[in-house]
Amino acid sequence: MIGIVIVAHFGLAEKFLDAAEKIVRKKPKNTVTVSIDPGKDVNESKQEIIKAIKKVDEKEGVLIFTDMFGGTPCNMSLAFLKEGKVEVLTGLNLPMLIEVLDIQTNGRSLNDLAQYIQTLGQKNICLASEVLNKKSSNTKN
Repeated sequence: MIGIVIVAHFGLAEKFLDAAEKIVRKKPKNTVTVSIDPGKDVNESKQEIIKAIKKVDEKEGVLIFTDMFGGTPCNMSLAFLKEGKVEVLTGLNLPMLIEVLDIQTNGRSLNDLAQYIQTLGQKNICLASEVLNKKSSNTKN
């Protein structure tokens, strides 16, 4: 099973996981969170990430989600990037998390899973007016 670590600002990681758990109505497996908070020592935060990776690593790889590229959680997580072992995916949204929690045990490689979830995340970012206009024009035809 691929391990999941969510690293984000100010408790956001915990909130994402809590929301996903409530939506899917089951406790996520092999998934942990790390909160990067102001005033917390950088080395302490890095140690928390290391501990989280070790906790979920079952030798099939670890996927680290962060809230935004270039932010402190992402920058810290990038230090652990290791091809085929640890991947970092930025810009976490709820559809990405729900899907990865559902399929993290399906036998995909870490790289395949990360690419699939990246594409899914991008597809779930939309301008509602465009989606609604497309739907209404399809129903008129």
